[in-house]
Amino acid sequence: MPVELDLEAIRRGAGELDAATEAVQGLVDQFRSAVEGLSDCFGGDAIGSLLDIAHQVVMEALSECITTNIEDLLDYANSLREMADNHEATDNDIAALFNELLAELGG
Repeated sequence: MPVELDLEAIRRGAGELDAATEAVQGLVDQFRSAVEGLSDCFGGDAIGSLLDIAHQVVMEALSECITTNIEDLLDYANSLREMADNHEATDNDIAALFNELLAELGG
């Protein structure tokens, strides 16, 4: 049973992952902008200071999590492109070898 890969579909999938990554990054940037000024709302008393610290810790953890996921999406897209390129290069190399063999056999 032959295996056929649609290399253009794989490359399109990588492009779609890139687009999704950009969309997620845009939403994250909007979210950060929206909550950036919230720490000013906590006030300067003891409870406000604790809320500000908690807010910062949560935002740092969230930012790290989202950043890691965005980096993973970018890696997946690049891996798909590499897979398509490597498969295409291998196919071309094999075709060239068969053509050389055919030429040597007088075909």
